[in-house]
Amino acid sequence: MMKSLYYEGDSFLHRLNPLTKIIATTPVIIFLALVTDPWTPVLFILLCGLTTVVLGKIPLSQYLKTVAPLLFFVTGFLIVYPVVVSSERVAGTPIVLELRPLVVRQGGIVFGIATALRVISLILGSLLFVLTTDSADFIRALIQQWRLPYRIGYGAMAAYRFVPMLNSELAVIQAAHKVRGISDKGGLRAQYDRARRYAVPLLATAIRKAERTALAMDSRAFGAYDERTYYRRMVFAARDWWFIACFWIVSLALILTLKQTGLLGPLVLLQSF
Repeated sequence: MMKSLYYEGDSFLHRLNPLTKIIATTPVIIFLALVTDPWTPVLFILLCGLTTVVLGKIPLSQYLKTVAPLLFFVTGFLIVYPVVVSSERVAGTPIVLELRPLVVRQGGIVFGIATALRVISLILGSLLFVLTTDSADFIRALIQQWRLPYRIGYGAMAAYRFVPMLNSELAVIQAAHKVRGISDKGGLRAQYDRARRYAVPLLATAIRKAERTALAMDSRAFGAYDERTYYRRMVFAARDWWFIACFWIVSLALILTLKQTGLLGPLVLLQSF
């Protein structure tokens, strides 16, 4: 089942307001989604990776362990894109491999590498927020500062809390099946049978916990008032504004450097003009 990527700690990034990291990284992520050259993603991979590891105090081994599975599917871009890229886009570049009707050109390989690097940079930019942000703090900030209705916010938080509980319940069910001598090996058919056996007790547990949570929230008059009080207030401190300013300035400096050196390629939105 789904597992949270949040790395618990007490670093500079952990102490920032969750919305600060959203504000700082969103413009950069949007820009990276539009670039077409391979050099821009490389620089921002280094920027986001170093920022997360150094300011987030995340062990490098843990960071690489988290990133590796997410990057596994990126290899598909390196394999597929050189083959399926438009022939008009790579026309005039040298032919690297020709197996009729398959023709792989150097431009297609470069385009595949640039696309893979762009996806990696988007993932690492997102991980800067995901690895250092507690979901509960993020929802509190949305409710208090971006005026998300607290009924929706706390309802989502309660649902998110079900994930570790259901993970624990699934482990108990799997252990119970092993005790009864049911094998956990086999092919697709055996995996389907196991999933079907796990589904009923897991669904029953989920319904029971959801009902108890709903009763607990209702007994505390959840949603009875338009406004509510908060034990913990989320605010923008000076360090939040400093981080946003510094991250934007460094990002802008990298972009201007790439433009001055001629390494910044055309943006996707401008290629049709």
